[in-house]
Amino acid sequence: MNMSDKIDPLKVLEVFAKHGYTTHFFNSVDEANKYFEDNIQGRSVGAGGSITIAQMGLLELLSKKNKIYSHSYSGDSSDIAKAASADIYLTSANAISATGEIVNIDGRGNRISATLNGPGEIYFICGVNKIEPDLPSAIWRAKNIAAPKNAQRLVRKTPCAAKADKCYNCSSPERICRATCIHTHPLFSAPAHIVLIGADLGY
Repeated sequence: MNMSDKIDPLKVLEVFAKHGYTTHFFNSVDEANKYFEDNIQGRSVGAGGSITIAQMGLLELLSKKNKIYSHSYSGDSSDIAKAASADIYLTSANAISATGEIVNIDGRGNRISATLNGPGEIYFICGVNKIEPDLPSAIWRAKNIAAPKNAQRLVRKTPCAAKADKCYNCSSPERICRATCIHTHPLFSAPAHIVLIGADLGY
C-alpha cells in the first residue's frame, strides 16, 4: 500500500487552503475534465510535458474552445515560451505533501519558471498517488520515483533511466534533475489552484 492510500486528500486540501490556494477535489478524471471544460473557455492555456495532463486528455478537450500552447502537445518548441505567458498554466507536480508543499524537479526549467513567473492562473493537477506525508518524503518521491521514470520515458542516458529505480545523483550530461522548486504558498504574481483527483495519475 502506498503511503498516499493512508492520507485523506480532503485533509491535505484543507492545509493547502490555509496556505492560500484555491482547492478542488474530484473523484475521477471525468469529473475533473468536466470542471475544466466548463470553466476554461476562450482563454490561452499553457502546459509543459505533464504525463498526468496527457493521461487525462485535458489539452485535447480544452483545445476545442481555447488556444493551447504546449510543446509536448503541438511538437512546436516555440510553444515553450508562449505557454509561460498564457492566461492559464496547467501543470502537475512530482510530489505534494500533506503539510502543504509542492515539489517539482526540472531539467529545462520551463515548468518551474512558468509556475514562478506566469502572469495568469496556475493549476497544479495531481492524482492522489502524488501525496506524501511531509516535505522530506515529497522530495524523496520527486527524486527517486518521478525523476527516474521521466528519464526512462525520455530515453536519457542516465543511471536512473536503466531501471527507473532510484536517483543515483549522477553527473551525466543527460541528467534531467537540474533544478528543484518547492512551493509553500501561492506567489503574489498569480492565483494558484491545487486540484486533487481520486486516481493514480502520472509518475
